[in-house]
Amino acid sequence: MKTLLKHSSQIALCVALALGSFACSQLPSTQAPLPTAVVIAASSTDIQQLAPLTLTDVMQFREIKGRSLSNNQQWLIYSAEPDYGDSSGYVRHLLSEQTYVIANADRGQLNQNGHFALFRQQAPLLAREQAKDDKAAREALAHDAVLLNTQTGVQTLFSQIDKFAFSGDGQFAFLLSRKKDSKDKTQLLQVLDLQTLSLTALGQVTDFVVAPEGDLLAFVSVVSSEPSVKASSAKAKDTRAKSSSTQDNNTHANGTIEKAAELQQVTLYAAGSKNSQVFNAASAGEIQHLVFSENGQQLLFLAGDKAEKNRETAQQLWYWSLQHATANLLVINQDGWILSAGEAPRFSADGQRIFLGLRPEPVAPAAPLAAPQSDEALFATERLLADRKLQVWHGQDDRINSQQKAEYQASLKRTAPAVFWLAEQRLVVLSNDIEDRLYRSEHSEAALISNGRPYFKQLTWQGRLHDIWHVNLKTGQRQQVFAANPSFERAHLSPSGRFVLYQQQGKLWLFDSSNGQRQQLAADVKVSWVDETHDRPEPASSYGIAGWLADESAVLVYDRFAIWQLGLDGNSRNLTPYSRNQALQLRMVQTDPKALALTNNAKLLLRGFNEENKSTGFYQLDLAENRFSTLLSGEKRYDVVDVLSELAEARPHYLFTEQSFRQFPDLWLANSDFSQRSQLTEVNPQQAQFIWGDSHLIDWYTADGSRLQGVVITPDGYDATKRYPVLVYYYEQFSDRLYNFNQMKVNHRPNFPFYLGQDYVVFLPDIRFREGAPGPSATESLLPGIDRLIELGIADPKAIGLHGHSWSGYQTAFVVTETDRFAAAVAGAPVSNMTSAYSGIRWQTGLARQFQYETGQSRIGPSMFENLAPYIENSPVFFAERINTPMVIQFGDKDGAVPWEQGIELYLAMRRLNKNVVMLHYEGEDHHLARFANKLDYSIKMLEFFNHYLKGEPAPAWWQQGQPYQPNN
Repeated sequence: MKTLLKHSSQIALCVALALGSFACSQLPSTQAPLPTAVVIAASSTDIQQLAPLTLTDVMQFREIKGRSLSNNQQWLIYSAEPDYGDSSGYVRHLLSEQTYVIANADRGQLNQNGHFALFRQQAPLLAREQAKDDKAAREALAHDAVLLNTQTGVQTLFSQIDKFAFSGDGQFAFLLSRKKDSKDKTQLLQVLDLQTLSLTALGQVTDFVVAPEGDLLAFVSVVSSEPSVKASSAKAKDTRAKSSSTQDNNTHANGTIEKAAELQQVTLYAAGSKNSQVFNAASAGEIQHLVFSENGQQLLFLAGDKAEKNRETAQQLWYWSLQHATANLLVINQDGWILSAGEAPRFSADGQRIFLGLRPEPVAPAAPLAAPQSDEALFATERLLADRKLQVWHGQDDRINSQQKAEYQASLKRTAPAVFWLAEQRLVVLSNDIEDRLYRSEHSEAALISNGRPYFKQLTWQGRLHDIWHVNLKTGQRQQVFAANPSFERAHLSPSGRFVLYQQQGKLWLFDSSNGQRQQLAADVKVSWVDETHDRPEPASSYGIAGWLADESAVLVYDRFAIWQLGLDGNSRNLTPYSRNQALQLRMVQTDPKALALTNNAKLLLRGFNEENKSTGFYQLDLAENRFSTLLSGEKRYDVVDVLSELAEARPHYLFTEQSFRQFPDLWLANSDFSQRSQLTEVNPQQAQFIWGDSHLIDWYTADGSRLQGVVITPDGYDATKRYPVLVYYYEQFSDRLYNFNQMKVNHRPNFPFYLGQDYVVFLPDIRFREGAPGPSATESLLPGIDRLIELGIADPKAIGLHGHSWSGYQTAFVVTETDRFAAAVAGAPVSNMTSAYSGIRWQTGLARQFQYETGQSRIGPSMFENLAPYIENSPVFFAERINTPMVIQFGDKDGAVPWEQGIELYLAMRRLNKNVVMLHYEGEDHHLARFANKLDYSIKMLEFFNHYLKGEPAPAWWQQGQPYQPNN
């Protein structure tokens, strides 16, 4: 049967599938149109002076991380960090070419006006590796802070600094020294005057926070140990209700004196005046979650007893503002509930509201059983059973036991949301359910709450569902907006908080909180508001919205390509009617993340993506004049990363990236219409030394007439008269990555430029899936794509390798049961047996895997009990006897997504059938390899394997002979 699949005709494919488990009727044959004509010309790049990449070269390519701007947007800071090696810190003035580089630096920060920068500076990687096995040597390594004066270029080193921050006014820096011993509970905090570079010690602290504006700092210190009083939860509620003036630093009303214990206290420090204020009344066993308001004029923190392991401790909420002489205790009383540290309190942006979390009052733990004092006590079953280690998996549990375990620590921090109005000193409880999730926003009247409790049990097989509630922030009144929608469907609150827009079952609905009524919007518009290309057995996701108009007369909504203005009066208008014909997907770039709405005359910045040719661009849509204009477009990928509204008076500027397969996404600066652009960074100049390549788009048709696309990447020096070994790497839809720069890392993926340097062509094909037949779908999509490469004269038909990981690891394992077209295959973390994987566990989350098959990526549809056949028919392990392709299976034995026993099943099946197989088992590794040595080893073995079968090089020893078990410490 396998030789039939080597032919390219649709008839051959259909016959081959019919001889297997899949009827030809599943794959209707149609007369497919011809694919788009394409000529991939010979490369014009002279490679005589270019070198192929080594893995050592790959790991030294750098990425831009830690990017931020000074508040006046004049200065840019970032670090260039390699996959393996030493980072460098950079500071760049945006309006000039002034640039500073700090060696071995990262985690940079700028002060308010950009005149100073701070970086962490570590010892070089070589020194860290040399000290790896010597604790004393490790602790002696440099871990410093470097201060850069951007006006003079002077650098100042501060030794052994763990953490740092600038004051909100940019005049000071705060430096937290490293612990001298890992057991130390406190660290020295110092304040640095940036003008004089003088240091002032503030003392030993456990935590500190800096005001976003002004010169204030708040820190937590430990006061001398004195006898303390521990109150019960009920007593703690009483003390929270009392004012700070009646509190004593060491006693609580009606408490009981215990042994001496350390107390913590908060100090407020003004760096400019050097004045400090200690909030003695707020002293407690533990102080946490210090937070300033956005203007730096208010402060919050929680104070309570020292937390016990896995036991909730009642908190007090303390508040200070410029209008108060000291911190005051806010009354947070709710019968049966306590204020929780599980949710950090936060101010609204305007400083008028505090959002916090409540938890049910904890039940006192049972006292531990005393040691037996008699034979009767010795043999008491109660005492003996106290030592049992048991977990009960009940059939009616809301969450299965493994999920409860994975979420246990998070469950201890789940809180019911509440809001405290400062002007009225009034608490409004928004929920009595710790499963409620309050969506953060700056709406002052209302908010939205999500809750999935009614659907916890069916999460196992149906995926996550939730309800959305509209809640009045001033009264706590709740109204249900929708029920049982997939959790990826959010709702969109209007600026006033009155209306809510949402999508359900493909329709757009408007909820009016003033009367509780719902109405369908745009019922007469004949477009889809949900993903038109959706192919999973679950509801398709909506395309989303651009935003509400400020007067709430309309909301801007996306379809697949266009932006629509949907009026609340029933009128609908396509603002970009040309986009569908051009296959141009338009989406608004958020230029003001704090804005609740769009002005009616806004000029919107849009990003466009052409689904057909994969080009991108920036466009402007003038809502007032309904005018659309092109700002920048081309055969690259463009992305806005920052909006600079303060850089120049004349309109905003934009920080953006442009990239292609050959061009790294460095940072660029553009004016408002993108007519003036300048490159700001160049972090990988060494790329010019190496063989790279060019990406090309091709298409083909499957046997049922479906058109697919893929990316062909040819190396520099490509000879159009020569056929090449081809490495196929895929997942679902990779053609959209035509203009993506390949991430330069050593990991579980093949690095494309690295393989180009080894004289390979790389192919990234799209896969189209049929429900109930994910395995055959991969074959149906891949083989015509391979045929197209052969027709174009690119691929050596005897030298094609297949590589996939996770979902495409499964596809790889399945495809080779249906075809011998591939000379070698690598399957990373594949599912091999859907009947056993169906009721497996994703151990990282504790979720059962059933939902993946019934509603998710595996695309089976019915449960295994409703229809067993597709679970068997799509499982490679049941057809392992058909595999003739040499295969490498890779798994980590701590894989939290796919049970690694799936790899063992396939390995044992192929071993029993005497097939060519090796499983690379990386100990202690998760779904994606993390230990660098393992990533490097896998990359080396991958290339050796493909070189052997695709290029005829000698087989590596590990493939020929294996490797005996050896304990790894």
